[in-house]
Amino acid sequence: NRYDTGKYTLTLENSSGTKSAFVTVRVLDTPSPPVNLKVTEITKDSVSITWEPPLLDGGSKIKNYIVEKREATRKSYAAVVTNCHKNSWKIDQLQEGCSYYFRVTAENEYGIGLPARTADPIKVAEVPQPPGKITVDDVTRNSVSLSWTKPEHDGGSKIIQYIVEMQAKHSDKWSECARVKSLEAVITNLTQGEEYLFRVVAVNEKGRSDPRSLAVPIIAKDLVIEPDVRPAFSSYSVQVGQDLKIEVPISGRPKPTITWTKDGLPLKQTTRVNVTDSLDLTVLSIKETQKDDGGQYGITVSNVVGQKTASLE
Repeated sequence: NRYDTGKYTLTLENSSGTKSAFVTVRVLDTPSPPVNLKVTEITKDSVSITWEPPLLDGGSKIKNYIVEKREATRKSYAAVVTNCHKNSWKIDQLQEGCSYYFRVTAENEYGIGLPARTADPIKVAEVPQPPGKITVDDVTRNSVSLSWTKPEHDGGSKIIQYIVEMQAKHSDKWSECARVKSLEAVITNLTQGEEYLFRVVAVNEKGRSDPRSLAVPIIAKDLVIEPDVRPAFSSYSVQVGQDLKIEVPISGRPKPTITWTKDGLPLKQTTRVNVTDSLDLTVLSIKETQKDDGGQYGITVSNVVGQKTASLE
């Protein structure tokens, strides 16, 4: 088939040596699917799409493209244009508020190839598309931190805000819990042990998008993760007099306590030597290094789950 097209190597080998030859195989077939099919604009009655030529033309020049549409509630596609000679098309006369799938196929002298399809239904409206994938960044006994990506299309006007809604496990009612302009939110005042569903809506001047729901429910409880510390290197070198900065990733829930030692003794911090910690990093900074700054350094991270130690020099 078309995917057998390519450059093949034939190698012969015996006790005297090896010899290779190259063979180019060109399979004559219909084209592979167009690539990078994208929706570039949505209005209340139209959708504009673009694509790139197929990776495999089937051994024959692409003659034209066929663009088709399908209402999300139906199973069959209807042709929009059958002789498109460019890599874009505006599909007009769509029903406002309806959702559609679109597909594009390439045609050569051997026939019509495989289609490229839009993965999700596209709602024809001037309100935004739903926000992108929602990620759970953190969970505690009474809060959850969520983030998400922008909608693929804003409906033609700027996103004003995002609305986060939640639903308790034994309720059929969604309630608003946050309004934010950024792509993240922290939801507080949750009940420990309760199970919640979350969804996010994008809002522009024309109205609200359909919601994007979190795939699984979240239980409000403190995460407990064993601490870990992973220096990128086991040894560091610097010329005397130069500054040194060592960043070491850490992890663990609750946030671990971090202790630095030098040659087995607690590290003494000064205006020249100091340690700063963040949620996922511990950083050793030494200004204008001296000879006696050399030695064996240890990092210990500990929480209620356990303890981990790493060393570097």
